[in-house]
Amino acid sequence: MPPPFSPSAEALAFLADPANRNTWSYDVSALPAERAARRVEGEAMRPGILARTGVTLDWQDVAGIETLVITPGGWDGSAQALYLFGGAFIMGGPIEDLMISAALAAQTGLQVLSPAYRLAPEAPFPAGLDDALAVARAMHPRAVIGESAGGNFAVSVTRALVEDGTPPAALALLSPAVDMSPAFDPYDAPDDPTLYPPLVADLPGHYAPGTDPFDPRLSPLYCSFSSAWPPCLITTGTRDMFLIQCARLARAMREAEAPVNLRVWDSLWHVFEYYPDIPEAAASLAEIARFLTEVTPSE
Repeated sequence: MPPPFSPSAEALAFLADPANRNTWSYDVSALPAERAARRVEGEAMRPGILARTGVTLDWQDVAGIETLVITPGGWDGSAQALYLFGGAFIMGGPIEDLMISAALAAQTGLQVLSPAYRLAPEAPFPAGLDDALAVARAMHPRAVIGESAGGNFAVSVTRALVEDGTPPAALALLSPAVDMSPAFDPYDAPDDPTLYPPLVADLPGHYAPGTDPFDPRLSPLYCSFSSAWPPCLITTGTRDMFLIQCARLARAMREAEAPVNLRVWDSLWHVFEYYPDIPEAAASLAEIARFLTEVTPSE
């Protein structure tokens, strides 16, 4: 179904609840506890997600990277997608993102591989990207999907696969964080309840210290696009702190004749697809799944 023209009551209630406002700023001493809390939350949601989607989970070593393999019922044994989780390059993991990855596996029939790439600051740029690319080159994905920081990696991975001559058939990006340069100011961005400007402002220094912020591997907004790129769907919302990044990415791709569709949802925030209590999340995931199904037909 098409997205609504106005936000749902559930979305408005989320925005109005002060408990949903994230004010976590970078503190290396608190990072282990924050990671652990997110993992506990992900594990708690796992049974319900598996019951709803009917997928099965298995951890496998792919190119030396521990990877969560999400297999939908009736998988034909061939078509696979690479899914790259978000978490500001410093937290998160495949289990934490099952709300999205399992839903897409179930709705597309694609087996989804989600690598547990290395995180900063223990493993700064480009370690996580190198892990994602190693898995991509080992599996030759039919589709590449990423959210937030994972969307950053998804663009860079697709760029490498295009240059390798083995591009995926589709690229799906959920609120991708594609500009780590000073050109993006998180203090001059939509008021996003789920992102804290000081955290976003400090990220380049913690994730990629000493790296040119315009390096296209770090800020893939500045990479070279072309008509050889696969069709791309970008989802965001008018309250997403990275809305301007999504719009600039879509424009850069369109100007290079790379096929792209930018979907902006009214009053929705960063990676709103993660929140199952709002109807827009299910609607957007269904739209992404239709896009992936249409451009990655069964062989």
